[in-house]
Amino acid sequence: MNTLFSSIGKKLQIAVSGIFLIVFLLFHLINNLMLFSGSENFNNMVHFLESIKPIIRVMEFGLLLLLLIHTANAIKLTIENKKLSSSYAVNARNQVSSLNSRTMAVSGTIILIFIFIHLAYIWWTYQTHNFLNDHETYYDVILRNNIGYLNHLPTAAFYILAIICISFHLKHGFQSALKTLGILSKNKGLYLLGLLIWGIIPAGFILIVFSIQMGIIK
Repeated sequence: MNTLFSSIGKKLQIAVSGIFLIVFLLFHLINNLMLFSGSENFNNMVHFLESIKPIIRVMEFGLLLLLLIHTANAIKLTIENKKLSSSYAVNARNQVSSLNSRTMAVSGTIILIFIFIHLAYIWWTYQTHNFLNDHETYYDVILRNNIGYLNHLPTAAFYILAIICISFHLKHGFQSALKTLGILSKNKGLYLLGLLIWGIIPAGFILIVFSIQMGIIK
């Protein structure tokens, strides 16, 4: 038990929870790409997810738990590293490590703000809106042109910024996870996996936001 809450244990918790969060991002992207197939297909997909809501609720609770574990351990490690670095003379290696930590902290903060906005508008609307008594559909909600929704230019710009932060966060996190798990990263398979995680997945989300702004998805 002590090992689990040691520095290495916290890194392992961050790595494992991060892997599960990446899997969620991949499936979330696949679902969102249905927007390109038109309103009917997207609405049918969301309607199916609504039909298995108890299962989705369990998954959402698990996702929230993973996010809390990931965030809490990241904050604890950042604080511990700052205390440790202040106890030793600063050298070039510490400066690089500190820069990486600061970058992860800043990008992580922007990502958390993004998550709160995303949940407060789109997710909450899906949970509370009475679609049966309204002509608006799940697809229409995404295309609302007011703050918090993807057809709103300032919101879209912030979403793209957040997604770029997610990309940097995923790249550094993927490399750190490999080191923590004792996996050598210098092979083609892991390079392609890393590219999928921090390159292609964020690019897919940016493509969706951009396509909505350009009227490709309408």
